[in-house]
Amino acid sequence: MSLQMRGVIEGFYGAPWTHEERLDLIRFCAEHDLNTWVHAPKDDPYHRAKWREPYPEPDLERIGELVTNCHKLGVDFHYAIAPGLDLCYSHETEWERLVAKIEQVRSVGAVNFQLLWDDVEHKLHCPEDEALYGGAERPTGAAQAPFSNRFAREIEQPGPLIVCPMAYAQTGDGPYRRCFRPELDPSIVLYWTGPEVVSLAVHRDELDMSVRRYAGHEHLLWDNFPVNDWDASVLHLGPLRGRDPDLARGKLRGIIANAMVQCVPSKLALATVADWAKDPDAYDPIESYTRALRDHGEEVLAALGEPATDVHAPDDLEAVCEILKLGVTAPVGAALLRQFVS
Repeated sequence: MSLQMRGVIEGFYGAPWTHEERLDLIRFCAEHDLNTWVHAPKDDPYHRAKWREPYPEPDLERIGELVTNCHKLGVDFHYAIAPGLDLCYSHETEWERLVAKIEQVRSVGAVNFQLLWDDVEHKLHCPEDEALYGGAERPTGAAQAPFSNRFAREIEQPGPLIVCPMAYAQTGDGPYRRCFRPELDPSIVLYWTGPEVVSLAVHRDELDMSVRRYAGHEHLLWDNFPVNDWDASVLHLGPLRGRDPDLARGKLRGIIANAMVQCVPSKLALATVADWAKDPDAYDPIESYTRALRDHGEEVLAALGEPATDVHAPDDLEAVCEILKLGVTAPVGAALLRQFVS
């Protein structure tokens, strides 16, 4: 039972990938039947900090090339915008600027758009918002719901709007959810990272609970695997584990994996994400990882650089995967994996 959306998000903090790396990963997505690419690099200023400002022409041309390549390869390009750092929700001029930015990106072929509220402060930014929403239990939730609804209603796209709420992890209730969910358009799909921001395991009952907390809204798993932006010296090179196959039978639209700061080394983990997404019931992490090493091991080893000389590497791949589970440095990873790459 294949998930409807299967993809990769460039959603980490730190230096964004180069244009060439993005093109390479889009080809990788097509090769592994990943059908979604989400453009959301946190430190691309025009995505987040400078969301009001149009892209300079060279940047816009590069986005257009990404869109074109996605289209040629059968991958859906999604452009995400994250205005929550300083947005005045009730100012019509703010809405007009956001629409202008979306239309600029649409001009180079993009047709899918997402709205991200993650990782911002619970703070309103103008007196008008205070007057409208300041009395709510959680004013940001009260403000973001109608703004999200307007985005869903007025920004044309072929599928439902995907929104990342501020409360994107865990399963409990709270002030934000109580203010955000009642007014939210039922068609909106919500990102969810699982029971934790970085979830070692995700179970069907946790998905069901989060869906209930959000009044039945369909979820999209933003899987913070193999992302490593909190410590880019530690790489997550092993296979995906701990994802309940029964998630595919829940109210889950798909899985979008947040990749590492290191583009090429991400391929080993992402290849296993692709295998899980295509058939969660049949997924075997070691079999999947063996294929990933066959297909991408050489380029990953080249990207990792010189192996550590003081590492005793088990000759059993399953034992190596246990060591890789919580992350290793690049030299240690190279030492552990080189014997399995012909």
